[in-house]
Amino acid sequence: MKVFALILLALFVAQVSAGVLFTRTVVPQGWTMGAVAPSNARVSFIMALKQRNLDVLEAKFWSVSDPDHDDYQNFLSVEEINAMVAPAQEHHDMIVYWLQAHGVMPQSIKSFGDAIEVVCTAHIASRLFSTKFHVFQHSSGKKSVKSFGAYSLPNHIHAHVDFVEGITNFPMPHYSIKKLQNAQNEAVIPQTVNLVYNIPALNPGSSPTTSQGVIEYEDQFFANSDLQLFGQTVGVMGIANVTNDHIVGSNDPTQPQDESSLDIQMVASINTESTSWFWIEGDNVWQYGFAVHFTNAKDFPAITSTSYGWWEGDQCEDGIGGAECQQLGVDSTGYVQRVNTEFQKIGVKGATLLISSGDSGANGRTNGDCSVPQLRAAFPSSSPYVTSVGATEFRNATYALSNPPAICASTYSCVSGGIEAAVSIDISGFASGGGFSNISTRPSYQDSAVTAYLNSGVALPPPSYYNAKGRGAPDVSAVGHAGLIILGGGQEIVGGTSMSSPIFAAIVALLSETYVKKTGQPFGPINPLLYKIAASNPNAFQDITLGDNICTEDGCSPGCTGFVATKGWDPVTGLGTPNYQNLLSAISAVADEVVARRAARK
Repeated sequence: MKVFALILLALFVAQVSAGVLFTRTVVPQGWTMGAVAPSNARVSFIMALKQRNLDVLEAKFWSVSDPDHDDYQNFLSVEEINAMVAPAQEHHDMIVYWLQAHGVMPQSIKSFGDAIEVVCTAHIASRLFSTKFHVFQHSSGKKSVKSFGAYSLPNHIHAHVDFVEGITNFPMPHYSIKKLQNAQNEAVIPQTVNLVYNIPALNPGSSPTTSQGVIEYEDQFFANSDLQLFGQTVGVMGIANVTNDHIVGSNDPTQPQDESSLDIQMVASINTESTSWFWIEGDNVWQYGFAVHFTNAKDFPAITSTSYGWWEGDQCEDGIGGAECQQLGVDSTGYVQRVNTEFQKIGVKGATLLISSGDSGANGRTNGDCSVPQLRAAFPSSSPYVTSVGATEFRNATYALSNPPAICASTYSCVSGGIEAAVSIDISGFASGGGFSNISTRPSYQDSAVTAYLNSGVALPPPSYYNAKGRGAPDVSAVGHAGLIILGGGQEIVGGTSMSSPIFAAIVALLSETYVKKTGQPFGPINPLLYKIAASNPNAFQDITLGDNICTEDGCSPGCTGFVATKGWDPVTGLGTPNYQNLLSAISAVADEVVARRAARK
């Protein structure tokens, strides 16, 4: 019966009307278009199906993340989440049958309920989307098979699809690693972080109750040999290798890269007690593809850090990382909103997402010369469903670590403290991202903190430059300057919010050890808890009142404007940097409240 239905569907598909939904006419910078791809070339893509019950999902996200709600930490399984939001089964099945009618093998179709991932040949993909695929080559030598020219879907399929990721989108850039040399030849090492953030000695090798990980894209590999050499160099004993069962995706340890090496070395050295993961996505997906994979993973790191982002208004620009949005008539807002929904699902399953706030100030990388009279928030940092992390530096640094590793005497001046301020162009070579979203409204958990900032009397950009009612970022900060890493066996000094985010993620994972033991559940989305603690325990964070994010990574043009750090929350450094011991005490007290409230309800 099913075979007969497929035959009828195949005949119907051949005659159904279809419209051109997107036409790629521009080859992205750095890429060269070659010949039409061989018919057997591999093509993979993810179809984002239209969802249901999104209001129910969002309500569930807020209830499980609010420490004062009776539903707090009552997380759902992947199956429960997918059952909530998946489209009608007949609509899902119709798309699957359509794929099979065009020759996609059943084993090459992976269903996630509200998304369908497909692997097929260029020949089949050309028929599915009525387009031609070409071999593109990057200046680095990397090749990729993508469509060029008109692209379409049959109308009866398009009616049930939001967009497709993977057909014509090219790899998204990550925040640039800042490689610095200064007169003092400074280095921030794990001992620096432990000292300035009041982190006690750890017990590596103890039975972990939680896990931490880093998310990578576009061939950002790491080597366990670098991780071990890093531990030896900076005097951190007990850094465990990332085991194969905790590496998701294809890692090539013979080709370690700076971004991924920085991420994993920071997270694994600051927290040697939690299990570390390394998660790498292929360059065929962006935030949506990652979120689909992460949501549907049965085993996953509880706390993750991501060092990638781009202006939220430019998620769908040719060659920037999202032509998949325009392909189906969705703009950047539509893409951001769909990814936000996926982030809600990740939170509802009990995971914590931390995201770098960006390295080009409030103006952003796409407005590096500040010529556009608009401040540009980066996404996914601007999502209300993640924790955004800004970066700081040490001014008038001191170099008095007790029992420092040998590298601090032979090669570097290892920082022991100083005046902590928002990173600056003069010292760090970049400005921390921050500002207000033009897509996501301000969440209630930060209403009080943001309102206080806007009414504080601090100098603000012109009102037309930003959306004062939008979600404010970052939420917190950590040092993002002069970090020592090992890359390919050699030493480098680097920085960026790519450094601060994994540091803060490691601290959250450490805090989670206590929380899990008390409440029996992981943090899940942590922002409501952080803002609750900041309001009642201001000493849990070290307030950063120096610096701004007016400049960009390109410099400081006369037209540049942005935000200034001040007392309390600000869109430069958020709530501030952590005081681990005070934060642990406050979090432990909240955990006790949660446990007591649960007991009282029984």
